[in-house]
Order: sequence, then structure tokens, then C-alpha cells
Amino acid sequence: MRAIVVGAGVAGLGTALLLARDGHDVVLLERDATPLPADPDEAFHWDRRGAPQVRHSHAFLARGRNLLRDQLPEVRAALLESGVREVGWADMVPSTIEDKTPQPGDEDLVMLACRRTTFEWTLRKVALDAAGIDLRDGVGVTGLLMDGTHVTGVRTDHGDEHADLVIDATGRPSRLVSMLDVPEEKSDTGIVYLSRFYRLRGDAPNPFPFMGADLGYMKFAVFRGDNDTFSITIAHATDDDEMRDLRDPARFDAAVMLVDLMRIWADPAVSEPIGDLHYMGGLINRVRWFVRDGKPRVTGFVAIGDSSVCTNPLYGRGCSLGLVHGTLLVDAIRAGNQIELALDEATKRELVPWYEASVAQDRVNAQVARGEKLSEADEYMRSVVQDGLFHLVRTDAEVSRVWTRGFNLLSSPYAMLTDQSIMPRVLEAWSRRGEREPEPLPGPDRETFLLQVHS
Repeated sequence: MRAIVVGAGVAGLGTALLLARDGHDVVLLERDATPLPADPDEAFHWDRRGAPQVRHSHAFLARGRNLLRDQLPEVRAALLESGVREVGWADMVPSTIEDKTPQPGDEDLVMLACRRTTFEWTLRKVALDAAGIDLRDGVGVTGLLMDGTHVTGVRTDHGDEHADLVIDATGRPSRLVSMLDVPEEKSDTGIVYLSRFYRLRGDAPNPFPFMGADLGYMKFAVFRGDNDTFSITIAHATDDDEMRDLRDPARFDAAVMLVDLMRIWADPAVSEPIGDLHYMGGLINRVRWFVRDGKPRVTGFVAIGDSSVCTNPLYGRGCSLGLVHGTLLVDAIRAGNQIELALDEATKRELVPWYEASVAQDRVNAQVARGEKLSEADEYMRSVVQDGLFHLVRTDAEVSRVWTRGFNLLSSPYAMLTDQSIMPRVLEAWSRRGEREPEPLPGPDRETFLLQVHS
């Protein structure tokens, strides 16, 4: 089969490598004219205008890492050679969990600490050397070639390209899907976020690869990267006018220094910034429906990753789900049935539940950020999670492992809520919440924060 993959981001590169491994001929088209940088540090300044998210924090979850381990081991090996670190469950949990004795399954609870630019650079480096992949950058796709409702190829600014299958991996703003009559569901995530990257001057202030918290009026996180780098991200409600000033680099830096978990990393004696402050807005959850009444709207065309299903990037699922979607497409092709229908069924099973979970979580978070009263059911569940589940995640190794599996896409979004070995313990911990000392806030209250940021 001859396949055209449009978009050489993570989903497109991963899918191209998976297809080529199965013996297919792949033409990979990338609009940005971006020759491969020499190394990860040069790649950090890569001109990737088509992927503005590359200069923000990224979580490379265990499901994506395990997929590379099992299906694209050459990529995993290249990532490790590029300075990417694998981070296991025992590396991530706090000291309040005393028993970290390895258990069966721990080998799967491993994330990657990495900059997005390094991850994408490594994928492209492997793809350029892979047999069966013709990667062409600086080629813009301007339209689809159609025979009725069957897509036969793409029109580019360099001429027409024909193929047996066209794969849209151009991400959230996909212009190809907009050329088709494809309905969608979407909701605003209700957040915007700002990120900045740093490089350590010496030792890290603590061993943890990922840290963060929710202060209600804002969320923040510190992500370790490759080669002694890390990033800090602050997210706040889209309509929070008082927080908009954080787009000023000086005020962002001031905000970082007001929260201990961020301050100890950004202290000038510990690290130095290596890039500008980057803002990202217009973030949505969306799912597009390519099949109606059991029939594909078009044949010869599929969309993967964010072009098909996208979720709030705050949860870090995008890259891993994009790679998963690529494997689902390859499975559909292997099955030999109608590819479009098989991929639609797999998408509904493996990706859409994460879209639904993201929509539900964002709705509650937005209400909390606006100070609105939650429904009785939402208030109860939020309390159970915060005062029951998260207490055990910090103190109980078994609960921590189960939660880590869910966070890393290794179980369904709501698997823990129906786990009869876990939920009774969560509810017991929640019922005793009044007997524990209240958890100290990991940062100032909103009034103090805004006063100091603006002083």
C-alpha cells in the first residue's frame, strides 16, 4: 500500500514508522521547511510554526513509552541516546510512601522525562533513516484529490500526489478535515497556559521528575526534561482577567517565586532560563465523527491524533494517544476489512473515553475556578478524590500504583472508580478526613498571590 501521511509531528512520524515497519510505502509531507537540527539543544530552537505547542511542557506517558518499547524499540533506544530519561513509579512517588519494593507490573509504570522538541527531533531522525519513508519538508498540502466520496490523494504546492490512503496527522487546526463534511463535538477547556524552560546549573533541588498542584485559581507544574533541562507551566482560567498579566515575563517570574515548589527550581542559583515565555490559548476538547449510520463519510482518508480526537493538553495525553492511534490504524489495515470502519470502532473504544473524561473534568475545574457552586454529586466526587483518593496516592503504595496506571492511560478513565479492591479504602480514608491535619496549601491564597505579583 502507498500511504500519504500529512504532518510530521509526533502522531505523523510515529504512524509513518509503524506503517513502514509493516512494509508499506509512506510519503510523509510536512508544511514547515525544517531541516533536521544537529542535536537536541539546537532542536529546542527549531522553527516549528505549525506546532506552537512544542515549546510547552509535555508529559510522555507510560502507554506511549511502552508502545515504543514493544513496537518501535529503535526509537526508544535513540531517545535514551539523546539524553531522555526513563522515570519509574518508585522515582515519582513521595517519601510518604515507605515501601517501594518492586512489584509485577512496575516495569510498565515508566514515563519519559523529555522536551517535546527532543522527542520529535528523535522521531524524525529515525524516520529519515528508515526504509520505506519518503519525508519531504516544506511541502504544503492545499487540497484533497477526490473521486466522488473516495479520496485518491492530495494536492500540494509542489504538485499532485496519489495514494491508496491519505492520513491526516496535522493536529488540532486540521484544514484537511475542514474540507470534508465531518461533524464534530467540542468544548472549550476553559484554560490558557504559560510555559518557560530552564537549564540546571548543577544538581536538581530534589529527585522528583514531575511536581505540581492546583491552587484553585491556578494550576502549576514542573517537568524535568532531557539533558539537565526542565520546564515550568502555569495554567489559569481563560476568563480570569486578573491573571492575564502573567503573560508579562517579569510577572510570570514573580509568580514562580511565590510558590515553593516552583521557586526552588527557578532560583537563579539553581538554574537559568533557556527560552522565552510562551503562551497558549484556544484550547479545546474535540472529537470528529467520520462514520455515519455504519458508513464512512469518505473512503481513502483517515485522521489520527489531534486531527480526530483532542483533549485538554494540561492532562498530557496528546502525544501518547497520537502514537496509540497510529497503532490502531496499522491494526485496522492488517485486519484487511474496511479500514475506515475498523479505525472508527477502535477510536471510540480507545480514545473517545479520554475525550469524555476531559470534558467532564474541565467542566468541574472551570466552575471551581469561577467560584461557582458545584452540584451535590460533583461536590461529593471532588471531595472523595481530594480528601480520600489523593491522600492514599501519597501514602498507600497499592493505591498509588493503580492511580499511576490510570494517569498513564494504562487503564480506562474510570477504572479506579469501579475497582472493588481500591474504592472501599478510598471511601474509608475520605470518611476519616476530619481526623487528619488539613493539608497545607502549596502556595499563597489568590488575594495574596495577586497582590504580590502586581507589587
